[in-house]
Amino acid sequence: MNEEAQYAQFIRIEQLYDWDRLKEAISETESYIQQYPEDADGYALLSKVYLKQGDYKKALHWSLESLKKDPENETAWELRVGILYEDGKENETMAAIQEALTLFPDRAYFYYFEGNIYERKGRYQEAKESFLVALKLKPSNALYLANYSFIESILGNQEIALQAEKQALQLDSENSLVFLYVAWVANHRGDYAQSLSYLENAVRLEPDNQIYRLEYLEILQKQYKVYQWLLVPSKMLMKVKPVVALLIWFVFWKLFMPLVVVFIILYVAAHWITKMIVNVKVFGRLFVKV
Repeated sequence: MNEEAQYAQFIRIEQLYDWDRLKEAISETESYIQQYPEDADGYALLSKVYLKQGDYKKALHWSLESLKKDPENETAWELRVGILYEDGKENETMAAIQEALTLFPDRAYFYYFEGNIYERKGRYQEAKESFLVALKLKPSNALYLANYSFIESILGNQEIALQAEKQALQLDSENSLVFLYVAWVANHRGDYAQSLSYLENAVRLEPDNQIYRLEYLEILQKQYKVYQWLLVPSKMLMKVKPVVALLIWFVFWKLFMPLVVVFIILYVAAHWITKMIVNVKVFGRLFVKV
């Protein structure tokens, strides 16, 4: 009977979490931990709630408390990696991933985050390899496919990227993050109309997400031909290594400095003019703080 009551209380906390009633969830989880202090899952659940609340310090603390109770608690390890990643601590995230993989070498989740860290660092080939391992372990995960599609797009493998993009959407057409990544893929290949369509779906699914709103407004700007033309040089430079891109800019600056200056002025003007047009169309005013 006590186990049933414990389980019922745990499930209720998860429901509060799903309903975004986070203060109640924290209060009930604290009560749960007092009643069942040896249950590592209770500490992990409190970490999960604090992570959703955006309190990375407390979320990390409770994930570590969970691991003190059970060093092999898989949920706590997932939370620890996710918290460090969300908090922008890339080196600490990677160290936690490597540690977790010694315990869970077949857990796709950790390879997925490893790929994301490599992606952040611009190490795209290594990111691709990590995503391929994640997909080998979980081939039907739409989010992994969407991330993999983005990496292949960056590496210039557009056919593979498009195939992975379609497969991701077939597997899950109601995941806002999937739509965000495939929007980036479409944007990278210059298909701004398709990118806009994907972002509209992301915003539909999570209308209060600031990242999706900003991406949506930015892609709206790219619907204007003049802005598209001025983006061509930057798109071409994205296809080469950063050192090569810097060298090209240096050569053009030395040989065609007046033209480069004119181009920069035109680009900045086009950016702000199209931005203001979008603001007026969407919000009814020139300047908006999103």
